[in-house]
Amino acid sequence: MSRLTCMLLAVVTAGGFLAPLCVGAQASGPGTGGAVAHARATVAEGNWKRVLMVGAHPDDEYNDLIALLARGRGIETAYLSLTRGEGGQNLIGNELGVALGLLRTEELIAARRIDGGRQFFTRAFDFGFSKTADETFRFWPHDSLLLDVVRVIRAFKPQVIVSVWSGTARDGHGHHTVAGMIAREAFDVAADPSRFPEAGPAFRPSKFYLAPYTLAADAPMLVLEGGAIEPASGLSYHQLAARSRSQHRSQDMGSLEEPGPWPVRVALAALAPGVRATPAESLFAGIAADAPEPGRADSIRAVLRIGRANVVFDAYANDDEIATGDSATVTLLAWNAGRDTVSVRMVLPTSGSWFAMRGPGSCGDRAPLAPGAKRTCHLVVTNTGGRAQPYFLRVPMDGSMYRWSGATHAWGLPFELDVRPTFVATFRDGSEAAQSVEVRGRFLDQATGEVRRPLVGVPRIALEMQPSRVLWRQGERSRVMQVHLEHMAHDTTKAIVALDVPDGWTVGAPQQLTLTRENERATVEFTVTAPAVPPQGEVIFRAAAVVGADTLRHAIHRIDYPHISRRTYFTPSESAVVVAPVTFVQRVKAGYVRGAADLIPEALADAGVTMHVLEEGALDSYALDSIDVLVIGPRAYEISDAVRRANPRIIEWVRGGGTLIVQYQQYQYVRGAYAPRPFTISRPHDRVTDEAAAVTILDPAHPIFRYPNAIGADDFNDWRQERGLYFAGTWDDAWTPLLEMHDAGEEPQRGSLLVAPLGRGNVVYTGLAFFRQIPAAVPGAWRLFANLLALGERRGR
Repeated sequence: MSRLTCMLLAVVTAGGFLAPLCVGAQASGPGTGGAVAHARATVAEGNWKRVLMVGAHPDDEYNDLIALLARGRGIETAYLSLTRGEGGQNLIGNELGVALGLLRTEELIAARRIDGGRQFFTRAFDFGFSKTADETFRFWPHDSLLLDVVRVIRAFKPQVIVSVWSGTARDGHGHHTVAGMIAREAFDVAADPSRFPEAGPAFRPSKFYLAPYTLAADAPMLVLEGGAIEPASGLSYHQLAARSRSQHRSQDMGSLEEPGPWPVRVALAALAPGVRATPAESLFAGIAADAPEPGRADSIRAVLRIGRANVVFDAYANDDEIATGDSATVTLLAWNAGRDTVSVRMVLPTSGSWFAMRGPGSCGDRAPLAPGAKRTCHLVVTNTGGRAQPYFLRVPMDGSMYRWSGATHAWGLPFELDVRPTFVATFRDGSEAAQSVEVRGRFLDQATGEVRRPLVGVPRIALEMQPSRVLWRQGERSRVMQVHLEHMAHDTTKAIVALDVPDGWTVGAPQQLTLTRENERATVEFTVTAPAVPPQGEVIFRAAAVVGADTLRHAIHRIDYPHISRRTYFTPSESAVVVAPVTFVQRVKAGYVRGAADLIPEALADAGVTMHVLEEGALDSYALDSIDVLVIGPRAYEISDAVRRANPRIIEWVRGGGTLIVQYQQYQYVRGAYAPRPFTISRPHDRVTDEAAAVTILDPAHPIFRYPNAIGADDFNDWRQERGLYFAGTWDDAWTPLLEMHDAGEEPQRGSLLVAPLGRGNVVYTGLAFFRQIPAAVPGAWRLFANLLALGERRGR
């Protein structure tokens, strides 16, 4: 669907949701959408049907069903994901946690842009893999989650709900089970006016279906044909669904766009009182035909009327990031490319969460636009509120639940939509059609052409301390801490930059600097000295810049990939410093092959531990004999051609005396027989999701637990999110398991840390989640990792 059509198809539901039928990146110039937009709007015209799909994560959605219903039948179809996927891994970048959630939110938006659906969320934060519903509900309070789902149902008013998950242990993930349970409960609760009155007027969905993923193959199902061709695109609905699913790039979800017949299945699981239907009847069999939502009908008619008239509306700014007190010029443009005169007026938003807009009053006057004519209106948008933070990140979380703030009409949407003027066209017969257009910054990229980015408010200066968590080795007296500044304002800014440290620590004096250019960057260094005997534990260093009467304390982060729209967010400019006794064998020379979302080398370097990172092009010819240890990052064998090519050479190097440490890999590693000693990874893979699960050291005398750090039970305290994943399931006798652990109610697992001799060298395979623990400055993980590196100490060679 074209960008223009995405903007046109927007309604305000009775519950207050501003709900675009298609939300996507405005990456190119304006247009009418042409025959494709017209055809898709025609399919949706007059349609009263709505379907809500409920799942737990980005990538849970049944894309085939969304594409078939939304694109093929014009049914208003939405996907409600309980989470934004913050707890997963990232195949394409370094974003984890909140940043990964923002990336995956944009990937969902990109997917909906293709399959035609809408997107909603709850407040649930993905805290990582969970094996049971009971554990999940300890993180996500039942009634809070139910309230959010009921709120979406009452606002969206779907006659049909489709749960991706069954709500049973068959779903294979505690989040999935909870999603299925809550979806089924909300189907009934949404109709009860005594439950959650704050979620809007009661609404009764008519039918409840299950997706086929966890159902028996012989279960009675309604079978729809997903292999039919959508005339507008010339692709089948399954092909559109595959293309949609391939937008989940951070999750390695690329899909083949197979032509041909493709069954799309759902199973009827519940009916509202008074509804009569059988499992084999159509989705809407037995449901009374309601009138279309007035807002939706008006929006679709606007698509058709404006498109047929060949009238084009556009809104763009000459900047995308506007600093506090700065302004940008916004151009509103109306172009009549049709044959008849059309009158146009413009309705401007006067203010939003961070901006104020002003312009000539004549913009609001209705003026005739002759065939071929253009009308422009120039406005000024000023940043009056500082940071344009996503609404769910403006206040700290409550446990593993976001706390929403800002305009309530945005709650549950991917993001708040701020700067959106409206164009109103009046035609010869006196009828009107309105179109809301999001203002975006417009740029020329000499290589790719026109680029548009979301308009955001930013502070005059952004400050970042890197990393946000750092380990300070006990005994270290002082360290130079860097504060990185980015000047966001158009004019000159004078600032005093200071670093605040806790009592007992000392730091250099504040420093003055003057920044004169937009996007100018500077680094300010402060020498921090620890107390004579610093207590173990965590302290916070905070950076600030005083600009006039304002004190600025935030870092800016931009998430930008080709398949998504850029997303900006802010975090406090501070660093958590963890003081702990950690010893490294300095004479060990280590190389590192980076894996997916892997910041281990940077975290170690910040603590003074140097590793030679072997980039993709260097591994083929690198002199392995110059190092003692080679560490392979998580999923490196999946994402790196170079490491797969070099594997035979690496194994020979180990036989000659090297130490190879392989962090968790997926099934490709064992299928490709890359391990020098055989082992298997079970399906589903063995993992321990409870980060506090008890750990038993099987061989306390092994060097890995003795040198240079004595490892004990305390070293497994305070781990983050999980113990590990992709443990070995079975292994050759050459391997020695060193740790035992398990989640509650499960059998002990011994595949998290294996070591085996190979010739004169050693091989280690570990599923322990060092990729989370090392950047998070977890002391015990650092101490254990240091001992793994010490295996490579060349004694007597």
